[in-house]
Amino acid sequence: MTFEEIFTQLRSLGSEHTQKTYKRHGSGENVFGVSFANYALLKKQFVGRGKDKQRAHALARQLWQTQNIDARSLATLIADPQQLTEAEVMGWVADIHYHALADLFAVLLFQAPCRQKKMNEWLSAPQEMLQRIAYTLLGRLALEDRSLPESFFEAHVQRLEPLLHAAPNRAKEAMNSALISIGSRSEALRHAVEQAADRLGPIRIDHGDTSCQTFVIREYLERIWARKQKLTNKE
Repeated sequence: MTFEEIFTQLRSLGSEHTQKTYKRHGSGENVFGVSFANYALLKKQFVGRGKDKQRAHALARQLWQTQNIDARSLATLIADPQQLTEAEVMGWVADIHYHALADLFAVLLFQAPCRQKKMNEWLSAPQEMLQRIAYTLLGRLALEDRSLPESFFEAHVQRLEPLLHAAPNRAKEAMNSALISIGSRSEALRHAVEQAADRLGPIRIDHGDTSCQTFVIREYLERIWARKQKLTNKE
């Protein structure tokens, strides 16, 4: 499938309802309104065993250049993280102003060799979206990288706590989620996160004209650990 064909398909898959939803969440005007279910179907055409990664990555670059949110979202799903250079990373993140796209890009960057280097650089960046990506990466490390010691995450909890309330809105949201991810890693980290949450008190995040609500750390961790216990009992 050529770039022109995939871009035309994206346009045809957009819906007015989904477009309005994305706009309420801050996507901006250049959006078709393609559902995530359709993104997943499109992704299968380019990613998987036997697929041409070089071609998929080249197509991702073309999609990114359109500035369209749906095209850029698909670009993060089909780009090859191993071909993603640091220069390309910096070029793409400079274009990100929508938190949902920042999250998709973080998923891509998590698979790239430079993920931890960029995370460390961006945790203290003044830009809201760079912080969001960095804290999203931190949360994924907590959930998926078992090679890191608990002390690594304990240090991040201590560092994050005094910064959270003053952080930019969408970065604050990612910090809150990162704390939950860290607290789900082990009982010791759960205790450290819950103690930090008690000191922090209520965390207020502006979700705009949407029905989204802020995750309450203690309540969310209680549900996570209840599920873990249930699975353990079944075994």
